Amino acid sequence: MLSMFAIKRRLVPCVFFLFCFSPCHAESGPENTQWRDAEHRRGVELARAGNYDAGLAVLSALLEKYPGYYPAERDRIIITVWKGDCRAAVSRYERIRRYPDLEPYLIRPVSECLMRLGRFDEAVSLLGREQKNGPELAPVYADAQAKRAAQPLNELREEIGTNTSDQGRREWLWNSTLRRKLADRTHVYARYTNTRSSYDQYQSGKQDRAGIGVEHEFRNNIAVTQEFSDDVRRSGQNGSFTSVVYLPNDEWRFGASYTNFAEDLPLRAKAELIDAKRSVVFTNYHSADYRWSWDMSGSRYDFSDTNRRNALFTSLGYAYKLQPKREQRVFLEYYASNNSLANTIYYNPARDKSLSLVHKTDFIFDSRFRRHVDHLYLSIGQYNERGFVGRGTWGVRYDQSYDFTDRLALLVGAGYGRRVYDGASEYETSVSLVFRWLF
Repeated sequence: MLSMFAIKRRLVPCVFFLFCFSPCHAESGPENTQWRDAEHRRGVELARAGNYDAGLAVLSALLEKYPGYYPAERDRIIITVWKGDCRAAVSRYERIRRYPDLEPYLIRPVSECLMRLGRFDEAVSLLGREQKNGPELAPVYADAQAKRAAQPLNELREEIGTNTSDQGRREWLWNSTLRRKLADRTHVYARYTNTRSSYDQYQSGKQDRAGIGVEHEFRNNIAVTQEFSDDVRRSGQNGSFTSVVYLPNDEWRFGASYTNFAEDLPLRAKAELIDAKRSVVFTNYHSADYRWSWDMSGSRYDFSDTNRRNALFTSLGYAYKLQPKREQRVFLEYYASNNSLANTIYYNPARDKSLSLVHKTDFIFDSRFRRHVDHLYLSIGQYNERGFVGRGTWGVRYDQSYDFTDRLALLVGAGYGRRVYDGASEYETSVSLVFRWLF
């Protein structure tokens, strides 16, 4: 089995072979060919020295001048794999997938990336089709077949939680989701969600919702989710949820979603049988080394009582310590919202905003389990609401994450903090448990 270093060592000699014998791109003048070949070598050498972005920039510029130039297309894919961006590598491979006699040293890393993305059928199909081009692919093909056979097709996820997020009024939530893999890019799922209040006067807001949905990712890196749900105890509360997410590479994510029955409403709104339509747009980013992260989302709620709520949230994160046993990050978070209707039964500020600083520490423990990580969150901030004096907020949360095996996982956590409503400070508690079983 070839190591990544061996692949790098073999890349440049094979480049010379394709320069001399590839029939696909003949140049009209030797000087142009010499310049093209020199740029190609320069991009590869930069990447072999670890300057992946610089090498990719050289090859991308070369492809703008010589569109469809196969050696540069091929080597750009391999360098993208070296960089660790499997999604972008597979996307670039799609452009040349029908090219005859693809080299084994290209097929192997692409197949490994496909498996990392969960596309085992595509990886096995690729290796089976290209075995004729190199006997060294035979053991890789057998290994991929074994990994595919060992993959679980089902996922059961159980979530239980409680919080006092609606001004001290406790609510209990339970969600159970069963997901089934139909194909590499297609999943179906069924879920049941149950919410209850600790107060008798809010029992009318309880929910018992069942939903079914399908998730599919197209070859252009667009993932679509469509779900239909209804309340099993009440009529007239059917819902539809649609989500579209674009995944250009492993670092960026852009998406939008819409539902005509939002389930994340305040307890008092649900108790008055107020519902809402919700629209969301969002983007997420993390750097290749996971030091930097950025999230932003904008949402709009159209309540059935005619209120319209617009909200914006953004978070910028930086990991200032990444060690084998400890990771530490800081996040600067900003939130702002406005509501069009006053004097509602639920908390509904005309305009508010908050700025918070969050510190997260991950503790990685040696354990008899596959993985054990604890997470400590500490936050301080300032909350301002129109018409009231601004006040400080703070919070602390501790989570424990256990991967007992590669198929069984558990996350438990609890949080406590101070929040502000209409200029008055209140204290909020939350407890959650998430269990996941792959089978």
